[in-house]
Amino acid sequence: MTDLQELFTAIDDLSPDDLEQVYRRIIQRRSPAYWLVPGSNLKAIQDIMRPVYEQTASMSDDEIDTAIDEALDEVRRERKSTPHHRN
Repeated sequence: MTDLQELFTAIDDLSPDDLEQVYRRIIQRRSPAYWLVPGSNLKAIQDIMRPVYEQTASMSDDEIDTAIDEALDEVRRERKSTPHHRN
């Protein structure tokens, strides 16, 4: 606990500008490391995905896995055929 207490003391001794920098750093570190989808986009995503959900309702897990693998293979082929792709 002494390290934490030393940190508190050091923070108390900071100038207002330095304290602001520490504050911004803490806010940055506490921000989520994941992306949130805005609520306004959820309806559009649901509309786009509805046919997929309906189609997969009658498929087995193996059929769904196969369809996913085929889609991934197609994306990989497209990326390879594009001259300016990122890795």
